[in-house]
Amino acid sequence: MQTFSFGLKAVFVKTRDQILPRVIGGLLIVLVALTSAPAVLAQTGTAEADAVVVSPLSLVPVDDLNFGNLIPGLTGGTAVVSTAGVRTVTGSVVAAGGTVSNAEFQGYGSRNRFVYITSGAGTYILNRIGGGAAMTMRSLTLQTDNLTPTFFPGLFRISSTDVITLRIGATLDVGPSQQSGVYEATFPITMNYY
Repeated sequence: MQTFSFGLKAVFVKTRDQILPRVIGGLLIVLVALTSAPAVLAQTGTAEADAVVVSPLSLVPVDDLNFGNLIPGLTGGTAVVSTAGVRTVTGSVVAAGGTVSNAEFQGYGSRNRFVYITSGAGTYILNRIGGGAAMTMRSLTLQTDNLTPTFFPGLFRISSTDVITLRIGATLDVGPSQQSGVYEATFPITMNYY
């Protein structure tokens, strides 16, 4: 029994010694063929990289003011987005998901400089893309980081040399049975440095 087992082992070693170099050689030939052959199914993708370098004493938009999806109802009402990006509705207006966000702007300023912030008009008209309807946006509210209010409305002192953040919320008047569609407008925020 030991002889049979030993003999089988000898045959296996002999077979392995003959086959293993052939397998390795064959794999090397396949590897060389695959690496030197042109890739028939190769795909190349591209991506974009963007950066905005902000100079001192500047103001750039970070996020838009979005009221999200709204259902007007029969009597209409309002949709309010706070400076924290929280939406509330009144009247028959129903909040129906969608992207909701406060507007955000950032700038960079030097410590103890003064800035005067204005938003232009008190109301803005959002027009329906494609025409036929409009809504009024009003009561813009402002929340700031790194700015200390002064005795004069709209005038702030920069608390430290750092990024200045402005967050804007507003109220949107939604009419009774407001026509469906996407409504948009622009509104300026001006920051003057002193």
